[in-house]
Parts: sequence; C-alpha cells; structure tokens
Amino acid sequence: MDKNKKIFLVGGGTLGSVSPLLAIAEKYEADYVFVGSDNGPERALVESYGLKFVSISSGKLRRYFSGENFKDILKINKAFWQSIKLLRKYKPDIVLTAGSFVAVPLVWAAKVLRIPSVVHQQDIQVGLANKLMAPFAKKITVVFEQQKKDFNLKKVVVTGNPVRKQRVHSQDEKPVVLITGGGLGARKLNDFVAHFVPMLSREYEVHHILGTKNWEQKFEHENYFTYKFIKEGMIDLMARADIIISRAGMGFISEAASLKKALVLIPIPHSHQERNSAFFAKQNAAYMVRQESFQIMDRYLQKLIRHKELRTGAGENLHNLFPRHAVDNYIKLIKEIAKK
Repeated sequence: MDKNKKIFLVGGGTLGSVSPLLAIAEKYEADYVFVGSDNGPERALVESYGLKFVSISSGKLRRYFSGENFKDILKINKAFWQSIKLLRKYKPDIVLTAGSFVAVPLVWAAKVLRIPSVVHQQDIQVGLANKLMAPFAKKITVVFEQQKKDFNLKKVVVTGNPVRKQRVHSQDEKPVVLITGGGLGARKLNDFVAHFVPMLSREYEVHHILGTKNWEQKFEHENYFTYKFIKEGMIDLMARADIIISRAGMGFISEAASLKKALVLIPIPHSHQERNSAFFAKQNAAYMVRQESFQIMDRYLQKLIRHKELRTGAGENLHNLFPRHAVDNYIKLIKEIAKK
C-alpha cells in the first residue's frame, strides 16, 4: 500500500465502468480522485465510498451519421482541456479507466502529459471508447484470455474483472429474486419482467431496481419491493439473491460470478450486451433471453424456481469462467507501472 500514490479513476455515464475501479480503491490504499460525467449516476455511488469526485464534460461519438456528433465533438474538445487542467492540478502517478466516453479525452490528455494510463476492457465486444483510448494507453487489461487478440499483444495483460467486497449472507433468509436494469434502470426491461412478478413473488421476495426515472412503473404486489436506485448495499442484495434477472454489462456479471449466482440475462437489443450474453449462455453459465421473448422467459424461470441444482450449476459455471484474484492482479500491475 502507498498512501502517497496519486491515482485518477475515470468512468461514468453508467455504473458498469465504475464498479471495477471502486473494487481496486477498496483494497489498494492511495490518494484517489474519481473523474466522472456531469450528470451520470456515478457521483452518489463514488462519494458513498468516501472518494473525491470531480466532473468533466462528456460527449459521445456515434458510428453513424448524426447531427449530435458535431455537438459532442465540441464537448470532447472542452473535456480535453478540462482534463489537462485537472491532470496538472492533481499530478496523478497513473490513470485507470474501465471504459466510457468520459474517459477518452482524459486518457488522451494523460498521454500528452506523459502520465501512464491503464484501460480495462470488460465486454467481449470492444466498444468505440476503448478503441479510441487503446493506442494511448500504457497497458490494456482484459478479463479473459480470448480477448487479447483485439489489442496490441505487447500491451495486453489478463487480469480478470475486479469486483467489490461482499459479505456472507444468512442461509435462513427468505429466497430472493433480484431484478435490475443497471444503474439507470431500463424501462423496457421493467415492462417485460412485470409480467412475471406475480408468479415469482408467490415463492420469492422480489426486489426490483426500477431506476430513478422509472418510478411510475412501480406497482403494488405482495412480496414485491421496489427501489429507484441503490447507493449502498447492492452487493449485499446480490449476495442474498437466488436468481438475478438483469441486463448484461460485464461489471455486473462479474460481481454475480464472484457470488456464484444464477443469472437470467436480458441484453439491450442490438448492443455489445448480446455478445456478452451469448458468450455466457454458450458456456452454460447464464440464461439468455431476448427482450419480449415471453415463452422462453417463462420456461427458464419455471425451471430455475423448481430445480435448485440448475441454479447452483449455473452459478458454479459462471464463477469458474472468471480468472481469480483480479483485484490483486490489478494492484500488482499498478505497482509495476508506478515503479517505472
């Protein structure tokens, strides 16, 4: 541990790019500054960990023609100069990011100022943000061995995916189903799973994270509990769950894997999450359901409810896919780069 080491953590817009960074900050003691977006959900979560939070402008480049791209180019330019200013002010020894467009201009600025950056690739499919950062990174870390081929092999390190600390939950607690659409929630996922809440709540406590903008989707039902957003205690709720129904971001999947949970993944249509879901479904490590596939969802849920061995087997398979000691692997890499 090195309290005097200054580290920038950069991510946001969604919480998927935030949780691996918080996992590192939990275990490796340093002087951290978290750089996030102006209006994303990450500020409340980061500050609940006692970390300093600062924000910069955030733009998004799309792979298709859009007038918004011109506006976002201006935002990215503004964010670059904001990043230069922040890096000169705080003088970090290293910059860590697990993706997101908010990190792109800061990684570019760090390269200009000769500050090493580490870019973490979580998802099976490489996103545009990481493609834009990879040439400027000192190292690129990946979750699985098969992801190495997507980057310059001289830069790639297989670390696994860092996950936050968890507690051991009581076996006497009532069985739980957790439903979540991610940090911002997901309206279409909420509508889809609402059809199955009556059936699930007959035998389980159902805990549903709707998202702060989706509160009107809440309805009353026995054994059904709703939340706008969970700032603290998410890992504990995941630890209690027997079945988790969620989107398919790699950060969330990794935390579920560390807990050996049975996952039903409903990916965002036509997104990188479909690649994530298909990868785990092929390994019998999760159940993949396309949004609005009511019959398939009903069949999978009926099986998981009735057969504990299916829940246990899926959780074990998921757990066994991931490399062990990801946080320690990342800390080792940080120390190696800091020495140089």
